[in-house]
Amino acid sequence: MKEIAGAVLAGGESRRFGSPKAFAKREGTYFFQFSVNALRPFVQEIYIVSHPSLISRFRQVTNEKILLDEEMYRGQGPLAGIYTVMRRTDAEWIFVLPCDMPYIRPDTVGKMVKCIDESFDIIASAHFGRIQPLVGIYNRRTLQEIGQLLNERNNRMLSLFEHCRVRYVNEQDFFEEECVFQNINYRQEYDNYMT
Repeated sequence: MKEIAGAVLAGGESRRFGSPKAFAKREGTYFFQFSVNALRPFVQEIYIVSHPSLISRFRQVTNEKILLDEEMYRGQGPLAGIYTVMRRTDAEWIFVLPCDMPYIRPDTVGKMVKCIDESFDIIASAHFGRIQPLVGIYNRRTLQEIGQLLNERNNRMLSLFEHCRVRYVNEQDFFEEECVFQNINYRQEYDNYMT
C-alpha cells in the first residue's frame, strides 16, 4: 500500500453552528477527534488544517500537526486545505475528512482505503445518494489541478472532480449506517443527534 497522509479540515468559521464545530462534543470527545481517531490506523501522519483563530486552541488539546492554509489561498475553502497538506507531505494519497462527522469510524476509513485504485485520482464517498467530497482520498497528482482551480478562485470541490478520474464508493461497495456520514451543521442538528 502506498503511503497515506490524513487531513482533517477544520478551517471553516462555523457560522451556521454558532461556535467552532471542531470543539463541539459527543460523549465527552471533541468532534475533530473522531476524525483523527478514524484516520489514525491507516495513515502515516495526520494534519489538521484550521482557521487562525483556532490554532492555539487545537495546540492545547492535540499533538497532531496543525496547519494554516497556504497564505495565497487562505479563505478558499476545502480545496485550499487539501492543497496545503499536499504541499507539506510526500505521501501519495491524502485521506480527507471534515471535523464535523462525530459518527465516523475507523472501519469506515479502512473500507475506503481498500477501494484505492491507482487508475483513479480520487476515491470519494457517494453513500445514500450524496456525493461527499470531504470524505475522500486524493492522489497527489491532483495537486496541479487544485492549484489551477485556486488560482482561478474556483473553489468548488466538484470542479476538481470534473477534471479527474473519480471512483465513487457507496453502500453497494460496503454497507454503513447513514448516520456515519452525517455532518453536523446547525445547532438544532446537534441537539437532535446528541440528545
